[in-house]
Amino acid sequence: MSQAHFEAPKGVREAIARMRAEATARYGEALIEVSVTPDGLRGTVALPAQVMELERLLAGLWPEAECRLLVLATRRARAALHPESGPLDIWRRPPDAGGEQRELTTQLLPGDPPAELLAVREGQYLVKAPGEAVGWVSRTARFRLGPALPPTPPGVAVVPADGWDPKVVRETALNLLGRPYVFGGTGGQGVDCSGLSWRAFLAAGVLLPRNSRAQRKVGDRVRLAGLGEADLICAVHRGPKRTSHVAIYLGEDEVVHACSECHEVRRERLAEFRNRYQVLTIRRVPGARPPSR
Repeated sequence: MSQAHFEAPKGVREAIARMRAEATARYGEALIEVSVTPDGLRGTVALPAQVMELERLLAGLWPEAECRLLVLATRRARAALHPESGPLDIWRRPPDAGGEQRELTTQLLPGDPPAELLAVREGQYLVKAPGEAVGWVSRTARFRLGPALPPTPPGVAVVPADGWDPKVVRETALNLLGRPYVFGGTGGQGVDCSGLSWRAFLAAGVLLPRNSRAQRKVGDRVRLAGLGEADLICAVHRGPKRTSHVAIYLGEDEVVHACSECHEVRRERLAEFRNRYQVLTIRRVPGARPPSR
């Protein structure tokens, strides 16, 4: 069969079409260019998870095929956007494209690690922020272009070689008490639950993944009875929505978290927190320095 008339199995073709639709809904354009050859799939996809899904389908439906795909979000960037004079908002969809779908993915503050530049579309910037959050920066945003930092492993906590101080995490989080809950915020106009932990650990020199589901996998698992200062308590809301959530343990049976129901960062007893959230796992970020005696 000639390459011009070759088609991959239906399940593979449906998966590619679904990924294109999902990426368009999420980022404003498909960002997926996959061609089908008699030997397999070649091209570019947006995220590592898409490669994993296609490889799984090929193993079941087309085991002799190869999957040679460049992942846009893990491509080595040559330039980066450094925030200047205020928060650099990163949006899920192009912010200047019109419409009402303006959902904040994350934000960077002056002094934060820069966002890697992945692509430019009609004067707007597709970037990957520290912690693997991908989204768009408006053409009117204030930033300076500079060199990109060395790449970091996806989905893990990046810890300084000399360790980090849990008290810095605690104090940074407590300094945000009362700050409004803003989905996607990291401490500018407001903060969300994973933005609070991301900001608190960044102050101690630790770079966490940006969302709560990814933070659920960092470090080592700890039992509830062994909770320690600055452990991450990963949970879901009790009730029908089961939204992912994360809090920071302060010690003495207290937590601090950005609570969407009460619309602010709050400090509360662990028992009260557990009444409203089901704890899934507790994670301890490695490299904490022991308290000085």
